[in-house]
Amino acid sequence: MTNSIKAKIVLFYMAVLFSVLSAFGVLLYFSLVKIIYNAIDSDLMSRSKALATLVQDNDDESEFNFSDDVMWEYHSQKSKSFFQIRLSDGAILEKSESVGTLELPYTPQKVPVTFQPLLFKGEKTRMINFRISREKDGPEKNHILIIQCAEDISDSLRLLKSYRIILSVAGLIIMLISSSGGFLIARKGLQPVKDISRAISRISESNLSERIVMTHIPAELKSLAIAFNHTFDSLEKSFNRQKQFVSDVSHELRTPLAVILSQSEITLRKQRSAAEYQEVLAGIFEASQLMSHMVQKLLTLARLGADKVELRFEPVDLNEVISDALRILKPLALQRAIAIELPDIRPGACMVSGDRAALLEVFMNLIDNAIKYNVTSGKIAIAFRREQGAVTTDITDTGVGIPENDLDRVCDRFYRVDKSRSKKIDGIGLGLSICDDIVKLHGGSISIRSQLGKGSTVSVRLAAAQHVENSDLNEKGQDHGNTSVQRISGGRSGGRT
Repeated sequence: MTNSIKAKIVLFYMAVLFSVLSAFGVLLYFSLVKIIYNAIDSDLMSRSKALATLVQDNDDESEFNFSDDVMWEYHSQKSKSFFQIRLSDGAILEKSESVGTLELPYTPQKVPVTFQPLLFKGEKTRMINFRISREKDGPEKNHILIIQCAEDISDSLRLLKSYRIILSVAGLIIMLISSSGGFLIARKGLQPVKDISRAISRISESNLSERIVMTHIPAELKSLAIAFNHTFDSLEKSFNRQKQFVSDVSHELRTPLAVILSQSEITLRKQRSAAEYQEVLAGIFEASQLMSHMVQKLLTLARLGADKVELRFEPVDLNEVISDALRILKPLALQRAIAIELPDIRPGACMVSGDRAALLEVFMNLIDNAIKYNVTSGKIAIAFRREQGAVTTDITDTGVGIPENDLDRVCDRFYRVDKSRSKKIDGIGLGLSICDDIVKLHGGSISIRSQLGKGSTVSVRLAAAQHVENSDLNEKGQDHGNTSVQRISGGRSGGRT
């Protein structure tokens, strides 16, 4: 119960409401008490002044003759109004018939007017002691009289008690109604959370397209719903890529496995000559090499995706890395008569922070693609740009180009622009995926621009080495001249990702 948000809201609402109603009820009650007692005191004061006027007009001190118009409410023994007239020494000069054989209590005092509560005839009573000075003839011209008027206030007290009961019952009813309303409001307010929970529970591997409907989601929960929907989008894309990956692996492995199985089966049907066995084994060897190459690529991708590749970061000269890649790929370029242009830059002009072996693999893959997807006797231009603390390498070819619709997917695993997966061009569609993962581990990015039939430009952006003091590259472009000398200070810096 205490862990329920709904219960906490209702309890807090009831506590606040109880405090407000209690404060308001107490204020109303004591206001009414004050009004009633002021009315009683005012009535007692009026009666005392009326009696004082009659006493002043009466010459006989031993017997007061009051008119029936004044005394009618004091005549009955059951009357709830009383009065007494005393001397200052306490002697009673006159009292009403309603007092009977009893006396109203008296305590000598010097103040003109005092009010006091008392219990008279078993009932709670309010009394006034009204002190007056009466003139008379003789050596003592003035003497003090005390007029005591009292009123049975039991009816007023019963009224206050009834008022307390009414206030309590009304407060309880208001709290019950309000708590019910608070419960309904809390349940209504938390209903979107239940809707979100139900939507999440419906999402499974077979139903990844389920989303939280934003129509009736309150503003306070929209950010949560949007975050969940974004997470589900990423999850769906990840599952789809995984399914596509498994499908692509199965597709790519099916061909070499079929070659191995079919050639082995056919060869084993009868005796063959040594030359025939050698030919079959050569085919099996090629298929095995293709599978081995694919498995190595898949292992590399798995290690990159799991961040298990140890990268040794140090200042690396991209010009040297690309020169090494060109030396390795030179036979392939000569075979297709591809001309490669590399700017004449002084050593150390293109320093970045990275792992030399990993970056060599990146640029070998990219230049290999530029050669394979180029036209015969085509060109490849390599350029460097330094901008905003990074070095960007542009590899531009004059090849077949990439359709605009495929640009966003060329880095996906096993994705090839050739929809039929033609084997005219060697490759399994993993090279760019590996390049993209390696560059991301370096904190860089790869972007591709292409025009169908005119060629493509692959741009690799990497963070410049922090210890580079000067550079032959301008901040907004490239410089092929040897107009400045780059100096490197400090030693190697290593890192691991």
